[in-house]
Amino acid sequence: MSDMTNNSSNQISTPSATSSGFDVLRHQFLQIWQVLAALVLIYLVFFILSEPFRSLDTLLSIFGQASILAILACGTTVVLISGGLDLSVGSIFAVVGVIVGIALAEYELPVLVAVIIGLAAGAFLGALNGTIQVLTKVPAFIVTLGGLTAYKGIAEILASGRDLSRFPESFQMLGSGYLVPMTIMFGVALLTGLFLTKTQLGNHAFAVGGNEEVARLSGVNVRKSRIYYYMIGGLLAATAAILEVSKLNFAMPARGQSYELFAIAAVVIGGTSLFGGRGGVGKTLIGMLIMQTIIVGLSYLGVGTSVQRIAIGIIIILAVYWDVWRRPAR
Repeated sequence: MSDMTNNSSNQISTPSATSSGFDVLRHQFLQIWQVLAALVLIYLVFFILSEPFRSLDTLLSIFGQASILAILACGTTVVLISGGLDLSVGSIFAVVGVIVGIALAEYELPVLVAVIIGLAAGAFLGALNGTIQVLTKVPAFIVTLGGLTAYKGIAEILASGRDLSRFPESFQMLGSGYLVPMTIMFGVALLTGLFLTKTQLGNHAFAVGGNEEVARLSGVNVRKSRIYYYMIGGLLAATAAILEVSKLNFAMPARGQSYELFAIAAVVIGGTSLFGGRGGVGKTLIGMLIMQTIIVGLSYLGVGTSVQRIAIGIIIILAVYWDVWRRPAR
């Protein structure tokens, strides 16, 4: 999977369009090695401090726990690269989980049909966010903050009085163990990376996020593109929700709470800019692995959940500070 950055705010280009193949590979490696080195260093620290942490099961657990949120974060990466922000993906996650639960437990629809309905619902809610934002020109923070509360309310209404559990075994297989979720995570990341680097719409995300006005003057349909980016964010939130419902074998509206913050944190820790125009899904995966390694490592050291949240909060602040510090003057 490829990580790409915009070269300038005054032109629509990416390294793949302006460099030789060797230069592109070197550029991508230089982008990712620092984040990867941080992951290895953090893992080694906990490896030394905690003997139980050294087991293969722990490593698989880190990847397994990271897989669902990493899929969600891939969609957030696309939105942030394009200069947008979606705080509602956790609530979209909840809505989709409840919808899929109702489709399977109450209406007993075939698994494939339930999955398609869930994916369609997520894509629709994401596109709705984008449509409202581009039509009203209200800041994305406000639009998606409203979506966060509204969609959570929808999930609660839909789930009220329903027993959303005991799904078919064929559905439970999607989220069982570590291998299937990890495979889906890497597959989603690969497809998202190819979308960003090999398609016109994906390349336009860097242009729109880097300089919206220049992108518009260069012929990019910014409004339409933004809707697509939010739709992708909703679609991948739905994918993550379906995997979690399958893994837990129940659905409830409380799931997905604060997931948007974990997704944004992983994206920023991975090096994608909150200001748009720069980033990639490869580093987002590493960012999510860093977060999960810290959480699991602290748990093995007997550190409580509250302190874990403080640690993650500090890391987020430092990552954003680093993003602001390295931001080129405009």
